[in-house]
Amino acid sequence: MAGDVLLVRVRPWETRVALVDRNGRLQDFPLYRDRVIGAAGDVFLGRVKAVSTALDAAFVDIGQDRDGFLDLAEARPRPHAGPDAPRDRISDHVHEGQAVLVQVLAEARADKGAKLTRRVNVAGGHCVLTPGDPGVRISKRVADETERGRLRALVSPLLATKEGVVVRSAAQHITEAALKEELAVLRTRWDAMETRAAHETPPRLLSGETGFAMRFLLDRGWRDVARVVVDDGAAARALEAELTRAVLALPGGVRRHGGGGGDIFAAHGVADELAALLDPEVTLPGGGSLIVEETAALTAIDVNAGSGGAGGRGTDLALAVNLRAVAEAARQMRLRNLAGLIVIDVLPMKGEGAPARVIGALKDALARDPAGARVLGMTRGGVLEVVRPRRDAPLSEVLLAACPRCATGRAPAPLTAGFTALDRVLAEVWANPSLVPSLAVPGPVAAALKNTERGRSALAEIEAKLGHALNITVDDALDADASRIDDERG
Repeated sequence: MAGDVLLVRVRPWETRVALVDRNGRLQDFPLYRDRVIGAAGDVFLGRVKAVSTALDAAFVDIGQDRDGFLDLAEARPRPHAGPDAPRDRISDHVHEGQAVLVQVLAEARADKGAKLTRRVNVAGGHCVLTPGDPGVRISKRVADETERGRLRALVSPLLATKEGVVVRSAAQHITEAALKEELAVLRTRWDAMETRAAHETPPRLLSGETGFAMRFLLDRGWRDVARVVVDDGAAARALEAELTRAVLALPGGVRRHGGGGGDIFAAHGVADELAALLDPEVTLPGGGSLIVEETAALTAIDVNAGSGGAGGRGTDLALAVNLRAVAEAARQMRLRNLAGLIVIDVLPMKGEGAPARVIGALKDALARDPAGARVLGMTRGGVLEVVRPRRDAPLSEVLLAACPRCATGRAPAPLTAGFTALDRVLAEVWANPSLVPSLAVPGPVAAALKNTERGRSALAEIEAKLGHALNITVDDALDADASRIDDERG
């Protein structure tokens, strides 16, 4: 069965999702820790805490550590009509103390609150319902004009007054009955949120019940996914129920990983590649490499020729390496969840058409990226510039922490190292059911597991699976991200 495969690895402390294409290549790797309240797409009933005329923005309490940020453009009930539209200010749309229905556009960061909008949408597999923002918008990825016209004619009569819809590329060749059924599901979800908003006191989360695998399918596209393989029975059943409610069907359905407790990623041949996603150096197929360096201001990707492989000599070699490099750079952007300004320092090329070919190859490689990355072009210095919208935290931000003693300046965060150690405990017990494990870790890792809410929760889940307490000891002779498992039976 041709098509992409979605692998879902469920642990008590996190869910990891890997998208593997029909050629066995890893294409996406979101990591979800617990249920992150305030994730992109979540809908809240918030309360306006303050209105800033200087910023033309409002700060909205949505029950998080930091207030959400609602700027003028997102406070308007509809997008601005253009330069000729009447001048407005944030105070024309919201006032202090007001209860407002808002949706998260970008998750909060350590130094910033979540970015919000009042134009709430409800996403489905084929379309996105936009209550209060009328009109029919067809995805640019639907290139055929006849199909665009058919979809517009199909959906327009199905919309209520003041109701709009964005038709996704996945809706190509959809039937009227299927489209009508999905719109009914989306309206039901919207009505439920409106009803709750009318009776709840802010701040209150009104949505966010979607499971991680389903969230991935809705946010990042399900059309090319042939089947989903899940290593947890309860999660597999929950996903099947969600797909049924959303009127979505995958050719191969949802399957349970039958690895006898073995790692689902190792069984599908992607474990090593996943482990390398935090390495700065990426080897290019055919020769050459990328060096990925993330900073606060931008992400720099440097292209190295290396041996160059079978690309010829001189200009031909540089062009061949650059074409491979931009394809891999686009893949790494998605896998590492890089965002903001991304610059790619390609090899110098001669010849009139070479830069245009490289820019075209980069655009083609980014065409399937659901984040909507935009290629700005190539500078006079030969550097490619890309802007990729941020929705979730970069993988490095989730998994790494500052490490002054380390050569790279960063190492797995203590909690990340703790989760990895707990995962090793599970794997050892699955392989040897009679084992009575004890776990030795460095001091910061032990503290993260014992003294943080997430750590204690994960530890409790592991102990429930083991049927007994897990003895954790400190061994500071271990590397920062290392652990040792001993058998208490001696």
